Amino acid sequence: MSEDHRPMLPRRRPFWVVVLAVMLVFGFYQEKAKIQLNHYTQVMEQYPEFANFSKEMRAQWWAENPQPLRIHYYIMRGTWDGFHGMTLAQLKRLKWGLSVLILLAFFALDGLFLKTTGHIDRWPWLIVMYGLSGTIMAIFITLVPGRSGYGVAHEFLAFLQSPLPSLFIVLVPSLIERMQVIR
Repeated sequence: MSEDHRPMLPRRRPFWVVVLAVMLVFGFYQEKAKIQLNHYTQVMEQYPEFANFSKEMRAQWWAENPQPLRIHYYIMRGTWDGFHGMTLAQLKRLKWGLSVLILLAFFALDGLFLKTTGHIDRWPWLIVMYGLSGTIMAIFITLVPGRSGYGVAHEFLAFLQSPLPSLFIVLVPSLIERMQVIR
């Protein structure tokens, strides 16, 4: 099949729909996990004595002093019990380690999406997109102190941890190709 006649999203091989669904579900749950981790870390920083409690005492304190957090339409009331046994330093390492693993998982899912849609030849664009986004995140975290730099970096990370990179790589060039054929 020539490049001009290649379908954007093939209907005869709809496995890409499964990959897209996995990306959306995984994206929701990984974001929820990171929010819980960040929230637990913030509570620990807000109440320094809480950090010195034993695992059992932390669990009891959390049950007696719920720390609800409103996130848009959702109110998070609980937390993962595993956090109670971790130090603040361990929680921060877990946050960064989890971010790296999630980013690698999304890179693999993006590649799988390109493969299942028949556009694996565009994988270099995926590397460029991740590289540029990573560079921008590093610049903002390094050069813009505080919440502003972190906020911009977080938005780029959220972009990479979604189906958007692979959708852009599949849809934008395909639409441009079709516009050139119309002329």
